Amino acid sequence: MGDATAKKPKVIHGKEMTAYGVFRLAETYRLSADALAQIGPQMSDHPRRLLYFQALENYLRSFQLLGGTTPEDVRDYNHNFAARLTACKALGLQLPKEVQDFIKSPKRPKEYVRIRYDYRLDNQGAPWQAERTMERLRAVVAEVEKAVDLAVQASNPEFIVLGDIKLTKISASGPLARKPRL
Repeated sequence: MGDATAKKPKVIHGKEMTAYGVFRLAETYRLSADALAQIGPQMSDHPRRLLYFQALENYLRSFQLLGGTTPEDVRDYNHNFAARLTACKALGLQLPKEVQDFIKSPKRPKEYVRIRYDYRLDNQGAPWQAERTMERLRAVVAEVEKAVDLAVQASNPEFIVLGDIKLTKISASGPLARKPRL
């Protein structure tokens, strides 16, 4: 019989991702949010807003990894944007004060939860599209992306060379990352 009290090890999703890989993931979220804007008026801007928040979180995660924070510690921040920003600032991330204020606003956690779970169509007066705050969120993400991109490029991301092809490494797992057997 097995030990009923034995715990399964904690799964850290994305722990094999490099800082560059997380940066590219953030870019994908940001590009997807930008693309949604081109589709035209929607019933709600929640999907686009969620993509920008995911981009913001992943840009900050990328910077934490660049600074040497372990994937386990990065994961412990969950969706706490203010705490994640504070950690990034301690690692050297420099952002304009208005960008920091936006990220640290007590409204951010509530807004993040609301766009994920509070979607009611029965309230005709609800502001389903908040263009002013959407543009501010987009601008904040752009500023964070710019700052983290400079740090990622300065870190000289790790490459894998296959013949004449030079590929930037985005993950420490997979067949190309396996160590040779001795």
